Amino acid sequence: MRNLLLFFSIMILWAACEPTEESISFDSSLSLVFSNDTVAFDTLLSERRSSTRRLTVYNPNEEAIQLSEIALGKSENSDYSVIINGKQQHSVRNERLLGGDSLMVLVEVNVQARDENLPYLVKDSIIFRWNTNEEHVKLVSYGQDATDIGNVTICDETWTSNRPYIISDTVLVGSNCSLIIEKGTNIYFENDAALFIQGTLTAIGDSADHIVFRNARFDGIYDQVPGQWNGIYFLEGSADNEIAFAEIFNGQVGLRLGSPDDDNIPDVRVSNTEIFNMSTAGILAFTSDLSATNTLIYNCGSYLVGGFAGGNYSFTHCTFSNEPALFVQDEPTVQFSDNIVISEDELLTDDLSLDMTNCIVWGSGEDELLINNGGGANILLSLNSNILKSSQEIASNFTSQENNFPGFTNAFANDYTLDTLAFAKDKGVDAGVKNDLRGMLRDNQPDIGAFERIEKD
Repeated sequence: MRNLLLFFSIMILWAACEPTEESISFDSSLSLVFSNDTVAFDTLLSERRSSTRRLTVYNPNEEAIQLSEIALGKSENSDYSVIINGKQQHSVRNERLLGGDSLMVLVEVNVQARDENLPYLVKDSIIFRWNTNEEHVKLVSYGQDATDIGNVTICDETWTSNRPYIISDTVLVGSNCSLIIEKGTNIYFENDAALFIQGTLTAIGDSADHIVFRNARFDGIYDQVPGQWNGIYFLEGSADNEIAFAEIFNGQVGLRLGSPDDDNIPDVRVSNTEIFNMSTAGILAFTSDLSATNTLIYNCGSYLVGGFAGGNYSFTHCTFSNEPALFVQDEPTVQFSDNIVISEDELLTDDLSLDMTNCIVWGSGEDELLINNGGGANILLSLNSNILKSSQEIASNFTSQENNFPGFTNAFANDYTLDTLAFAKDKGVDAGVKNDLRGMLRDNQPDIGAFERIEKD
């Protein structure tokens, strides 16, 4: 009898010594606090890769609460799963949450394909049950089915805007072949994937429906990270290419031209296009012929534009800016040269022609435009009514090293439109370009750069 009394005494003392936060209460009035009432994801490409979000559950009470169940609303065929204590599962039972403590729940979604053209809603919920209470946290994302393209040579194809295209390797448009990309089409590239053009690319959008070339992963930080895919390459023999109303970003090189020929007719024409967040260059060309109008290029690693070993280049109403400089750059970011070093004792040279009118060349360096004639070839320059970041005066142009001399609205937010007091306003010459990058009508005194300042009434 004495031993039994001693046992009960010890149990009572043990219970009395148990910390309050570890003592489970079944009081139905105890509540939990959730970091979100809805866990929302970006649009995800179906059956490509999963995406994860965090949900935190707080117990603000002094006593512990035992969650009798944490479960997905759809017990079967859900696109979602939860990860608790390192385990991925659809439901968890009897999870104790100490008083004043929190529980981290990772929510993962892997969208299943539905064979639909338009994005579709993917939803579910997480149900938390405790002490006769029940709380539902909504799970929401959109899925997008896509057309997968691997390592292949294509000829005379048309890509439509019905679904995005995912390029996972190298796609080649063969010699004497064409690829037509319709307005509103999205082309996504996996890591190191590239599009090579040996024939002809025609990618023409409009002001309302741009054509997009970008990385295939765009959840979280990946939406703005350069270098996630290779680039668009124009090979020798490629001709009659046109890109208009397009966006090209988050790759290594936006457009790379290596298409030498015996004429000065542009093999690539670019208009109303933005190229940005490229780890190496926006446009990189070698002995090639290029025309660009109403083109904005910014935030590129080595060059915004580089034309080497000669070639014929024409730029009208373009804005090239590496301000702010998100890459470490020791040289001007817009360069043209009549030569390029092939090896220690070999220099490739060719004639260089550069026509630049009503353009802005700006950045964080003292001089942002460099023209190199070290190859001894013929160089023909026509620079007229440009705003150039330069330590020297250049006839018929505006040069300065003043902070934001062109008058960008907010370069640090990548807004290269012109503010009300911009120097670039009304300083351009009539170059026959009636509309700006957005397709808006220019007035009788055009502004310098890709954007026309439209004053509000």
